[in-house]
Amino acid sequence: MMYLIKIKKKFLKTILSIFLILTFSTNVAIPKNKTLKLVEDYLGDIRTLQADFSQTNNLGDIVTGALFLKKPGKIRFSYDPPNNLQIVSKQKAVLIFDPENNGSGPLTYPLSSTPLGFLIRNDLSSLIGENGEVFELDDFLFLNVYDPQYHLRIKFNKNPLSLLGWEFKNQIGETIKVTLENIQKNNYMSNEIFKTDRDYERIKR
Repeated sequence: MMYLIKIKKKFLKTILSIFLILTFSTNVAIPKNKTLKLVEDYLGDIRTLQADFSQTNNLGDIVTGALFLKKPGKIRFSYDPPNNLQIVSKQKAVLIFDPENNGSGPLTYPLSSTPLGFLIRNDLSSLIGENGEVFELDDFLFLNVYDPQYHLRIKFNKNPLSLLGWEFKNQIGETIKVTLENIQKNNYMSNEIFKTDRDYERIKR
């Protein structure tokens, strides 16, 4: 039992690090080159996105789940058992529902303080600022974003251009890597997926 509690605490620490360590610059424009324009057009063309994800921290712990995205501003991360966390955007906030926190409400953070901005924004200049770069390596494209508090790297397949995942490192050296598989882009997606009524019911039980 104590072992499971330690694993749970470590998992929650990993999740919380995603939603606390990143804040994107929003005011600095960057020069537009051809490669950046291709990436920007690809991300801007996303209206809905569904994928399976695998999340790894710097200790090698792996958790999995499903990602649902619908513009504007709707995101859900559904983690597989035994974690069963639900991370859902609502208006300008991100809600983290943990079924084991019986009787307590979800943890809440501003959506603007999460690494999800590149998925819901069409203007990459607000994300990259003056310290960003795009580079190619073999069959992949990488978009690097540097900030005093973090380094974010977004990975794309080059041909055809497609999002593969992202990796970020905070100022104390913690690294989180998210890999996407089975991506479905611009299919119909119901708004029911992003409603939180059932999430509130789960944490009340």
